[in-house]
Amino acid sequence: MGLTEYLAFLLIAIVATASPGPAVLLAVTNAVTHGIKPTVIAILGNVLGVILLAAVTSAGLGALMQTSELVFQLVKWVGGIYLIYLGVRLWKMQVTPVPESGATRKSPTPRQLFRQAFIVAVTNPKAIAFITALFPQFIEPTALMAPQFALLAGTFGLLSFLFLLGYALLASRSSRCFLKSHLMRRFNRVSGGLFVGLGSLLITTER
Repeated sequence: MGLTEYLAFLLIAIVATASPGPAVLLAVTNAVTHGIKPTVIAILGNVLGVILLAAVTSAGLGALMQTSELVFQLVKWVGGIYLIYLGVRLWKMQVTPVPESGATRKSPTPRQLFRQAFIVAVTNPKAIAFITALFPQFIEPTALMAPQFALLAGTFGLLSFLFLLGYALLASRSSRCFLKSHLMRRFNRVSGGLFVGLGSLLITTER
């Protein structure tokens, strides 16, 4: 893969990773609800999921999804149901008022946030289809495959981290607006509704 091909991949990857989706919504929600530090841990979970997707896709999952309706439906339903589950949890979340003196509300552990983001990443059939369609276009068949996939996956993972972090930082800066419990409750319900909507949309997605 030459420099021209890599720059073309970089441009496409920037557009893809900057576009809002479930991962962006999760990062923004975590930043407002739990703060920036736990959100960074969650973002790392998403990045690990993206890199794992690239590795598994290169091993044939993407092609299997394209040829097997059962595998496609399984991934689609698992991902959609999990997004709906996250949305319902957000909608029903009990809100504790946070005084401006610095008291904190009970939050999920970093491990739980990491796991949530990881699952959101690896159960997104659109991401699998995108990686399956994109990566082979920039692979030189006469060169070693592993280093090329590592470069593409690493680039995609790094861009995902940077853009998710950017969204999270912007959301975190506005989090003081949600110190009042009724505003936080409203934010949780809007976010929860969006997650349910995304999950429902994912379930109804066709090839």
